Amino acid sequence: MKLKNLLLVIFISVLGANSIAQERVLSEDCKKYLSLMGTYGEQEMWRDAANFFVKAYTACGEEKLDHTDWNNARAIYTSMLKIDTTSTRQIELKDTIYWCYETELKHLKTADLTAEYAAKLVKNQAKDLAKIDKLFAESVHELKERLSINEMIYYFYHLVGNYNRTKGEEKEVARNFAIEEYLKLSDYIGIAKNKYAADNNQKGVDGYNRAQGYLDNYFTQLAKDCEMLVEVLAKKVNTLPKEKDEKLAKIQGYLSILEKRGCDQTELYGQLADSAISISPTADAYYAQGNYFKKRNEDRKAQNYFEKAVELEGEAGENLNKYMLSLAATQLSNKSYKAAFNTAKKVNGEEKGKAMIVCAGAIGALANSCGDTTFDRKANYWLADDYMKKASALGEDYSSRYANGAPGTTEFFEAGKKAGDSVYLSCWGESTTVR
Repeated sequence: MKLKNLLLVIFISVLGANSIAQERVLSEDCKKYLSLMGTYGEQEMWRDAANFFVKAYTACGEEKLDHTDWNNARAIYTSMLKIDTTSTRQIELKDTIYWCYETELKHLKTADLTAEYAAKLVKNQAKDLAKIDKLFAESVHELKERLSINEMIYYFYHLVGNYNRTKGEEKEVARNFAIEEYLKLSDYIGIAKNKYAADNNQKGVDGYNRAQGYLDNYFTQLAKDCEMLVEVLAKKVNTLPKEKDEKLAKIQGYLSILEKRGCDQTELYGQLADSAISISPTADAYYAQGNYFKKRNEDRKAQNYFEKAVELEGEAGENLNKYMLSLAATQLSNKSYKAAFNTAKKVNGEEKGKAMIVCAGAIGALANSCGDTTFDRKANYWLADDYMKKASALGEDYSSRYANGAPGTTEFFEAGKKAGDSVYLSCWGESTTVR
């Protein structure tokens, strides 16, 4: 909501037009000064608006001011930061904004306001780190997925800062805490994204994707490479919870971290994936183990795990396309070209572009053995190129490597064909166009 609109709320409320005004018993001077604050705020006359807020504060008494009043006061002083730019004045205005938060929190304490204040302190690089710790501790895990994007980002930024500032034995404590909070925040982001997706709100989904990107970026400061990350997480594996569900949740979180950092070929990743299967043999667990073997170029083993992941996920599973793409790519590596083609053809969603590349690869690999004549065999490259163009239309990079192997003008003329003719390729049960 724009500042003018926020201030307009005050103007309406002090005239008695809403229920909040009716619930409060305000003196005439209080109403007058709140109204004047709103009027001057609407006109972006910030210094005058601030002066009338001070008068309203005195006339009303701080306990009579509501969240709208305090919120607009903060908005006024925030706007003044843009016009009063001397260092001394900047400090004074920021302190006034903090005072507005703290005074409101004395009377109207909520987790939302507490988290907002903490994020504001981090953004302004406030020095009272203990206060910031306390404010976040009182709000983050009450709000969970209701945290704003900025609050999530500033909270994790603060935790990473704590790790970087800490010395000695406490440094490892700070790192471990930041890692655990990263996992929780990632869960909250996932829940928030799902809610937005259910409402077909792509802007909301994109916002939380952006938040996850920031978290992932800051996380690199906790462990700069796979070797360090494995060393850190290996210690945590030794202290996993005993309770089955809690243990599994931790393992899945660590697998996610390793995968995002490109460390899913490490032995620790394989061990965690195996543990996940033994605790709960889900599609996700089998996929993780398949991913481990795939990254280690053990494609035969990987294929077995991907096949199980696809089977367990079922036709309605939200990760089915992801699992089928991995299976198709592994079948291609294992030279099971027809199987790779058939699996990839079933892939939909955002993975479909990459699946089309797998189809092209399968067709190209069998080109020299599919067809009765040289023309027929080379015509397979047109079909492979068709799939590359489908992949390109879905956002993947186009390569002409298959088109370069297709028949030239002389070859298709000698075969009695002309540009635009249809050629049926029995190996794939599909047709392509001479060109």
